[in-house]
Amino acid sequence: MKKVFSLAKRHKISESNINYYANPFVHPKRKMACHDFIYLLDGKWKIGQNGVSYQLEKDTVLILTANDLHYGVSPCEKNTKTMYFHVSKEKGDKDYQAGEVLTDEQVVLEPFIDVSQNPNVKKYFLEIVNNKLSNEHKKADIYFDLLLTELAENHRKNQDSECVEIIKNAVHNNPERFFTNRQLAKMANVSLKTAENKFKATFNKTIHRYILDFKIEMAQSYFKTYPNISVKEVAFNLGFYDEYHFSKQFTRLVKIPPSKYKKSLQTEKNPNS
Repeated sequence: MKKVFSLAKRHKISESNINYYANPFVHPKRKMACHDFIYLLDGKWKIGQNGVSYQLEKDTVLILTANDLHYGVSPCEKNTKTMYFHVSKEKGDKDYQAGEVLTDEQVVLEPFIDVSQNPNVKKYFLEIVNNKLSNEHKKADIYFDLLLTELAENHRKNQDSECVEIIKNAVHNNPERFFTNRQLAKMANVSLKTAENKFKATFNKTIHRYILDFKIEMAQSYFKTYPNISVKEVAFNLGFYDEYHFSKQFTRLVKIPPSKYKKSLQTEKNPNS
């Protein structure tokens, strides 16, 4: 379950360290009055919380929240290395309710987060651990606020990436169809505006243009792989409602009609014919 963390009052780091497990070790079963943040530096470890199991691997973060039951599901691998810290539960830290509107002083986080593409998370974790070990308590607490905002941003970027990936896969896996933007947004479980904006930010082109480019590339592949295939057949294979519509789009993007493109391929293959 997602958790809300409040930034209205500064959290306090109570304990931190870097742990190395030369031999397999099972995480203790317990409930704590504080939150336990774990960053896996090396190895693998399976830990559960409230009936859900999480497979930690390198550069993943697990948040074991205060007053929730957590426990080891299986021992960690040999030579597993983690860094962790315990941090106070403050007023406003709570379960996230679907549809809840957050304020600027709240962040919502998944309990398990892949941060392999975000070096800032590791940086802030290290700052918290090292400052706490050096008795720089205020610095450690301040870095926790930075870590929360970075994890929230990481979550947002992962959601954006997932949305774009769903749309891209739908297009690639269904070359015979022309999806509307609204249909694709529904598949990705986001609004139409979000789908269009995130896709364009990723590929620097609209969804419609991406679909057309993909289909025309597929058409070129058809012509190269199957020299005897007709223009009409390719058009229907790729979901165009008629040969004219396909030829118009092909000519606009490739700069020559598909019939001439086919002929040029044959000339390249048999230059003396």
